Amino acid sequence: MHSLEITNVTKKFETPKKDPFIAVNDVSFTIEQGKIHGLLGPNGAGKSTLISMISAMQRPDAGTILVDGASVTEHPTEVKQMLGVVPQEIVVEMAFTVEEVLYYFAGMYGVPEHERGARIREVLTELDLIDKLKDRARNLSGGMKRRLMIAKAILHKPKFLILDEPTAGVDVSLRQKIWALVRRLNAEGTTILFTTHYLEEAEQLCESITLIDHGRVIKNGKLKDIQQEFSKNAIHFELFDRCVPHLDGVTEVGSDYEFPMTDLGRDMTALTTHYKGNIKTIRSESASLEQIFLKLTNNSNV
Repeated sequence: MHSLEITNVTKKFETPKKDPFIAVNDVSFTIEQGKIHGLLGPNGAGKSTLISMISAMQRPDAGTILVDGASVTEHPTEVKQMLGVVPQEIVVEMAFTVEEVLYYFAGMYGVPEHERGARIREVLTELDLIDKLKDRARNLSGGMKRRLMIAKAILHKPKFLILDEPTAGVDVSLRQKIWALVRRLNAEGTTILFTTHYLEEAEQLCESITLIDHGRVIKNGKLKDIQQEFSKNAIHFELFDRCVPHLDGVTEVGSDYEFPMTDLGRDMTALTTHYKGNIKTIRSESASLEQIFLKLTNNSNV
């Protein structure tokens, strides 16, 4: 069963004295129930617009979006009750305490009144915010405010959780805690749509991905299958000194180089002979998501 079904979705925005800007162009993909799915693409690719339509904040100009079988255009209230959304921007009710903020959102999402206090403390404990229960939101650090936003999104135990850049600007320790939370929620059955500019993060968490650019899907599927596709007949290597003549057939992909492989032993010998002691690493393993991203988008602005 699919938690999310997006079919031929298009969204346009009017611009002064110009043709409409097509932010999302005939996009289709699905997410299986109980999976973590990465939505990836360069800045301006259409990710945020797509998320705003999935969460019933904007209506598509064409196509359909179903969340757990419910149409976001026909049943927006039902869809919003099923969703938890952590937006990219930090939006916190600054004048209220952490407890007041969460109590309000718990009520808005239908958490029974007698359960709210325990649920709030449970979520804050997991996010290491329990000691900030009575603090004003305005007095929290940036990382704490981001954790508060995550707390707001998971209070009602949503079926489908959207995390839009949840680890942007946080330290390594907090990032690891957010990863652990994502994995736990997913293990409990929550389907998660995850966007990130840290591609190694998507490799760690996501079983499948959709890569979009200029509003269109350019790759979609299971991450392992995509990596296998891009790793066929290629050797990846790094150099200490990059300013050297290259062997014919070598191409630069991000910080690595790639060489087409026809015979592993012979091609390894050719590379090591040509570059001698200049090779830092060499491997014939799966292509990284960064390499795939750069190949498909020809864009280093993740």
